[in-house]
Amino acid sequence: MRRPALVALLLAALCSALQASERTADPQLLRPGSSLTNEQRLDWAVGRSFTHKPWVSAPATTTARDGLGPWFNANSCLACHPGNGQGQLPENGPGLVLRLPADSPLGSQLQDRALPGFSAEGRIHWQETLNGALRARRYTVIDQPTLAVSARLAPELRGVAALDQVRDADIVAWADPDDLNGDGISGRPALLPANEESGKARQLGRFGWKAALPSLAEQIAQAFAEDMGIDSSLRHSRRCDDPSLPPLQQQRCQRASGAAPGEDVEISEKLFNAVLLYFRGLSIPTATATLHPAGKRLFHALDCAACHRPSLPLGDGAIQPYSDLLLHDMGEGLADTVAEGGAEGHEWRTAPLWGLGFRSRDPDNTRLLHDGRAGTIHEAILWHGGEATASVQRYRQLSAQDLNDLIRFLQEL
Repeated sequence: MRRPALVALLLAALCSALQASERTADPQLLRPGSSLTNEQRLDWAVGRSFTHKPWVSAPATTTARDGLGPWFNANSCLACHPGNGQGQLPENGPGLVLRLPADSPLGSQLQDRALPGFSAEGRIHWQETLNGALRARRYTVIDQPTLAVSARLAPELRGVAALDQVRDADIVAWADPDDLNGDGISGRPALLPANEESGKARQLGRFGWKAALPSLAEQIAQAFAEDMGIDSSLRHSRRCDDPSLPPLQQQRCQRASGAAPGEDVEISEKLFNAVLLYFRGLSIPTATATLHPAGKRLFHALDCAACHRPSLPLGDGAIQPYSDLLLHDMGEGLADTVAEGGAEGHEWRTAPLWGLGFRSRDPDNTRLLHDGRAGTIHEAILWHGGEATASVQRYRQLSAQDLNDLIRFLQEL
């Protein structure tokens, strides 16, 4: 079979799988928020198309959607976020990537897929491990077992745009890096280093598991560049003139570019903004936790709310993400060797808990924490260390009824 025909068949199969994902997705993950005007809903629909449908390699007749790769992890946003939800563990599909150290010759993220004529940077391997009674995995790159990696699971997409609107001054005000109040909690803002090359001043990070990106636009641009190999005005993927590439590969890479002649972007500003509007227009998770006041009281009594702040101010109102968007020391059990942005290996941004009940609804496929290692809310809590050690110790001492009340409360966020 000729290679073009083979590629066409593979893309058709991927497209069919993505359409099936949309059909089986929960409607609450796909619907737009109620604040969009009719005109915005049209742009939102355009952004939805470029988020959900597969990108293809260049050159192609679909010039607005070509430029995939040549190195990538997935061919659409929906592939890693099926139905706008979480990514899958690698044995079940795309949605988990390996972040790499700053000095890695492969860049900051492993691309485990490539277009025909190119070689993937490596393949993901994992080994099941135990930390006491808790399950975990040790991820490595096949043929490069000593390369430090950090597995990252693609998060649910609902609500991410609202986090973009929280004021920097409020996030900084919640910080207590020296624990001046003596409560054992020392969250600090994720101050990103200035970039002299791009002229960017120091910014406050809030997106990603380590708050390494300052805005939703930057997060989307990173996903286009590193997950799909698509260049935007904000972020470029691996350059075709990379000196580590053989000359023939550089030439093939240039031919695979989806950029228009004389340009260096593969997604136009207009289409990028439509995708951005799509994410901004998604509905926000809503909680029904008023049914479990006993669990809510325990949540506060255990000082969970010291990091997982229930409410954040937003203009004239507020949102309830259950996060302070700060970096916290989570202990050695969750630590890795990959520093990112302004975070050290043992530091993680407080993960928002809104939507937790939806993410944990399937007992056979619950994937919590940054690498999806926790199969239950209970396991996720027990993995907390560092600043959360005292809270976990008190959690272990709860009665069976109190444990049930707390978990039921969390399941309704």
